Amino acid sequence: MKVDSARLQLISTRWPDGLRLVLLYGQDDAASRDLADRIARQFVDLGNPMAVESLSGSQLASDPQALVAAAGAISMFGDRTLVRVDGIDEAGLDAVAALLASPAGNPVVAIAGALKKGSKLEALAVGSDAIAGFASYEPTLRDAGRIVSEIGAELGLTMNRDTAAALFEAVGGDRILIRREIEKLSLYLDSDHDRQRSAELADVAALGAESRDADQFAIAAAVASGRPASLVDRLAQFAGGGGITALRAAERRLTLLLGLRGAVDGGLTPEAAVAAARPPIFWKEKDIITAELVLWSRPALVRALATLLAAERDIKASGSLGETLGDAILLTLARYAASRRSGA
Repeated sequence: MKVDSARLQLISTRWPDGLRLVLLYGQDDAASRDLADRIARQFVDLGNPMAVESLSGSQLASDPQALVAAAGAISMFGDRTLVRVDGIDEAGLDAVAALLASPAGNPVVAIAGALKKGSKLEALAVGSDAIAGFASYEPTLRDAGRIVSEIGAELGLTMNRDTAAALFEAVGGDRILIRREIEKLSLYLDSDHDRQRSAELADVAALGAESRDADQFAIAAAVASGRPASLVDRLAQFAGGGGITALRAAERRLTLLLGLRGAVDGGLTPEAAVAAARPPIFWKEKDIITAELVLWSRPALVRALATLLAAERDIKASGSLGETLGDAILLTLARYAASRRSGA
């Protein structure tokens, strides 16, 4: 069945009974990935390092039963596992059909790009009540208010039309970057579900949509590549301190590695997985991310992401150590990667 954005927001909060698969497709791949990330958050559990199982579209094309096996697997931790498939296409049609024909099991979210007219995969999704299909199209300025409102509502943040348009244009309409900027605004204005705030043009200008991207990239790279000394220097230089912003920078990086790790575990080399990434990875970053990918196994990435999520919750609690706690978690992860790099 085809669902609208309101229905998808509900699914991202609580996976409904009877739903087997969410298919995210369309031209706006950044929106599909952002929506998949949001759905995955409800399954992340510090006590379950296997909460998210990653598969690639190429794995399903070569072995349609791989999806059935992952969806039917029983977690040793007693909780449901989310199966995430990146890069599914028409070659994955048999895998989805086999999933629907099998007994109900773990939920599946699959990300596809722009499907061709007459796509059998889309037709299957639209025609089945067990599948929620959602298409994301390239956004225009007219969509700015809707996108900003959807993401802002999660963090207790609102903004008027002019402010939403300014933010949208600053990041080129990329939904993941919009979320990143709204997260920064939320921290800046101290908004949350019980603390509603309104962001103004002056707030957007004060933070600057690109003012700290380079710093955040450096922090995330220091964590993922296992360079604690560099991380300490970067955190000391980071404007406004580390804290939740630094944690989320590391979370985005490790989430990227988790998706790539699924392709590597499916048979690709790290170099091939990075080269085949969609959207493409910036050419200057490819060698860096390839080297990081070698250091992290899928279970280690899942554990690290759960640790980051728990740290963010702890920082928000009253009486916490705040940025000191966040910095300590990042250093712990960087030291783990360093031990892998040194072969210890």
